[in-house]
Amino acid sequence: MKYKALFLDLDGTTVPSTLDGMPSERVRDAIHRAKSRVFVCIATSRPLAHARPVIDHLDIRGLCAVNDATQIYDPVKKEIVETISMNKKDVTAASAFLTARNISFLINTGEGESEYQSGQRYPKVCSIAIPDISESLADQIIDRMSDISTVAAHKIFSYKKGYYWVAITHVTATKLHGVSRIAELLGVKTEEMVGVGDGYNDYPLLSACGLKIAMGNAAEELKAIADFIAPSVDEDGVATVIEKFILSSS
Repeated sequence: MKYKALFLDLDGTTVPSTLDGMPSERVRDAIHRAKSRVFVCIATSRPLAHARPVIDHLDIRGLCAVNDATQIYDPVKKEIVETISMNKKDVTAASAFLTARNISFLINTGEGESEYQSGQRYPKVCSIAIPDISESLADQIIDRMSDISTVAAHKIFSYKKGYYWVAITHVTATKLHGVSRIAELLGVKTEEMVGVGDGYNDYPLLSACGLKIAMGNAAEELKAIADFIAPSVDEDGVATVIEKFILSSS
C-alpha cells in the first residue's frame, strides 16, 4: 500500500514525555525524508504555543490538529484554519462540577490557556484541562462528562509519571474528527493514512486511519487495536515506522 499521509502524536510518540523535549536526530531525519513522499501531519493535545516549537523544529508542512484537536493549524501559513468551541452551557456544567469538588482546571480559549477563575467571563472556550490527577479521579470525571452528549472527555498521560490529565472538548473535537477533517482538506482517503500514537486520546486518531500503529510504550487499550506495534519513543519508534511503511514503499 502506498500511503499519502502520516499523522503523528507528539508526547510519548514523536518526542519524550517532557514539555521541552525534542525528537531525536534519527526521528527528525526520518520525518525529513518522509516529507518528500507523504503529508506529515501532527495530531496533539498540546496548545499551539507548546506544539509550535516542535512543529517548527521538524519543519512540518502538513496541516496539524492541535489544542486537543479543537484547532487545525497551517504551519506553512502560520495560521489557525478552523476552531471548534464548546457550548456555553457545557462549559458552565463542567465548571460547576469541578469547582464543587475543589478540582483546579485550566480554560483554553484558543488564544491562550489559564487557570479558571470563578466570576471571570469566557466568551469562547475550546477546551477544559484538568492537570496532574490520579487515574481514579480522571475516570470519575470522564464518567460524569459522559452524561453530557455534546462533550468529549479523554484521559491523557501526564508529564508527571503516575498522573493523568483530562481534556474536555466539544464532542466533535477529537483527534478522529481533526484528522478526518485534515484528510478531507488534503484529499486523502482513510486507507491512505497512517496514524501513530501512545495514549488513550490517540484511540480516535488510530480509528481515523487505515494503518493503526501504537508505540511500544502505548496504553494497552491502544495496542489492542493496532495493526503494528512500533518500538518505544525512547527507541525512536517513529523512525522505524517511517522506514518500514513510508520509505520502503515503491
